[in-house]
Amino acid sequence: MTYSIIIPHKNSAELLHRLMKSIPKREDLEIIVVDDFSQENEKEKLQHLQKLYNFKLHLNSIGKGAGASRNIGLEMASGTYVLFADSDDYFTPALAHELDRLPAYDKDLICYKVNSVDSQSYQTSHRHHFFNELITNFQQRGKMDVRYKYSVPWGKVYRRRFIEQHRIRFAEVIAGNDMWFSCLCGILCSSFTVKEEILYTVTVREGSIVNTVNPAYFKSRFDETIRVNDLLRSYHLSRYQYSVLYFVSNAHKFGLKAYVAKQLLAHRSNILIGLEKIFKYKQVLVDRENRRVK
Repeated sequence: MTYSIIIPHKNSAELLHRLMKSIPKREDLEIIVVDDFSQENEKEKLQHLQKLYNFKLHLNSIGKGAGASRNIGLEMASGTYVLFADSDDYFTPALAHELDRLPAYDKDLICYKVNSVDSQSYQTSHRHHFFNELITNFQQRGKMDVRYKYSVPWGKVYRRRFIEQHRIRFAEVIAGNDMWFSCLCGILCSSFTVKEEILYTVTVREGSIVNTVNPAYFKSRFDETIRVNDLLRSYHLSRYQYSVLYFVSNAHKFGLKAYVAKQLLAHRSNILIGLEKIFKYKQVLVDRENRRVK
């Protein structure tokens, strides 16, 4: 098998159908859907979709989260190359052509530009700007931030042998599960490139995990940010650390002001990173909380 596409899923079978339609049907491509304990009627829809698209399906017996589901998908994968997708997003037509080119690139990690749209209206949204800017800055100025701050698994292609050689896995937490995986892949890959092609469309919709903001999710994202910053420092990459200003500014809303302060001190976090964004704070909030722009 040449390609494996891993998709965590929970209660979004209709959107998964949209994603499936965007994936080329090829003999050398396997699709792996890991369902994270969906409702029974959703499981019935999945089984119907499986007849249409012939994908591998794993059903979690309890809710384990997207990180654990992606890890299960990695254990099931047999492709030389691995791609990830979220069930409420979809690929662009460029994927079909790019799959034929991938073996010639011969890279551990390839980062692509992406689109973003509102899931219902399909109007252009904001989620692609940050990631595309990382790629542009690498292309035009040689900035390496894209290796460490492209903090999501989609929009990329990974050589599976590289992932397994280092046993890189997702954090099994309720939010921010992909930060560690994405950063560690960027650190450890021995060959890397970026591409101008737009391979993937990420959507913005109400109720998705990425725009859920409550104390538990806030704390989980904060903890993962601290953990990834520690990782970067351990590899002498302190200049690529993530800003913690969002958490400092908003901890009081969730009763976590003391916790955040204690962790920042314990981990010797530099709270001045990202200070230049203070004048664009409203936009930072939109980006951090993945709000729908109305």
